[in-house]
Amino acid sequence: MRVQSEGPVTITKGTVDAAWRRRTPGLRLMIRDAECRGLALVVNPTAMSWTYSYKPRGRDPVTGKRFPSASVTIGTPASHSPDAARLAAGRAKGAVKGGGDPAAERKAAAAARAARQARTVSRMLDLYAEALPKRARMRGKGGLVSPRHAGYELAHARAAAVTMGADALAVADVTPTHVRALLTAEAARPATARHRLGAFSRFCDWLQEEGAIPANPCTMLSRRQRRIVVAQRVDYLAPAELARLWRAAGTLADVHRDLVRILIAVPCRRGEAARMDWSHLDLAGGTWTIPGAHAKNRDPHRLHLHQLALATLRARWEVVGRPARGLVFPAPVSGKVVDTFTDMKARLDRAAAAHAQQEADAAGEPPAHLPAWRWHDFRRSFATALGEAGVAEAVADAVLNHRQSATRGGVLGVYQQARRWPEQKAAMVRWGEVLGAAINGTPVPAAKVVTLHAAAG
Repeated sequence: MRVQSEGPVTITKGTVDAAWRRRTPGLRLMIRDAECRGLALVVNPTAMSWTYSYKPRGRDPVTGKRFPSASVTIGTPASHSPDAARLAAGRAKGAVKGGGDPAAERKAAAAARAARQARTVSRMLDLYAEALPKRARMRGKGGLVSPRHAGYELAHARAAAVTMGADALAVADVTPTHVRALLTAEAARPATARHRLGAFSRFCDWLQEEGAIPANPCTMLSRRQRRIVVAQRVDYLAPAELARLWRAAGTLADVHRDLVRILIAVPCRRGEAARMDWSHLDLAGGTWTIPGAHAKNRDPHRLHLHQLALATLRARWEVVGRPARGLVFPAPVSGKVVDTFTDMKARLDRAAAAHAQQEADAAGEPPAHLPAWRWHDFRRSFATALGEAGVAEAVADAVLNHRQSATRGGVLGVYQQARRWPEQKAAMVRWGEVLGAAINGTPVPAAKVVTLHAAAG
């Protein structure tokens, strides 16, 4: 584009109107103002603007020469009259005399705004999803964050961002007010609130480490506001109630029936049972070794299988063709890990209620309803029943693979590495006897006393 410079002249409104009528394609007309040195009206084929040109103070430390001339756009004739343009140019001139560089400062501010707007919570969560699996674990025996835990963290962090209405905000614009909105929205679900606050706070810690935010807004809340009290779950089922669920499981599809019965018979977590593989089982020796990758605390764990559990697994092994490996309980349709526990529980509850009604009708008595329960209650049921039977808490904790419990945490958890396998095995045998008696409606056999002798020497 050809540039034509005119002036200096005292620019008036008439000068502006006349210059606009003179606009020509391919020509840029620059009219310099006589009253304010450096101010010019720039007329392009489709628009006009005011610019102020100046020479930044100082010299380039490398070349020793003055810095090249720069210019900054002040506005347009629609936003600034000639007098207003001169006032704005005068302010820019004062900034230059003070050592400033208006054009560079405006450019830097624009770049900062663009970077700020580009770092939305949603976009940074996508980057966090890539970084999280490569981060070291904060607790336990070290190593990297597991894919399962990373997915759990991201799901809660994303849900928190949506709940507080911050997913489209720049991360630097998230404030404690947004975090309080999350806690208010989830006040009726304290466990959910705690998980989401924790996940979002750890995401903000990562943002702070990356230099995206100066401080974690979650930590700016008062200690009282951050404190979320979650009632500990203490529910458990008596052996007779577990027996009712065992019988009700007979109405489910074969895979779901056997999975439910293993969860009742073996005090494992539901995810561990769902991922059970034939290669993890020693049906001849009666043991199940849970790989560390499948355990909640990442510690490999061995469980003795009592006769009730073994009978269920052996029958299933025969039915599916005695495989050497592969999921023990593949989902009936997809063949993948079962994840329909909510639906399974609903069907199990309906079947148990129907059986209770049939028994009540036959006896002419009101039906006995099961208490509200969760899958994890089976583990508490195991620990409670064995506690009543006199099994030591430390042994029950060892069977449950608890690392952070009172009997296995702190210094003791570091120095005491004994697995107490003979006692674990005896505890599982006793659990099988208690459960089997409840299922069969027979008296619980008398406990066998096992004497453990110290090694000679």
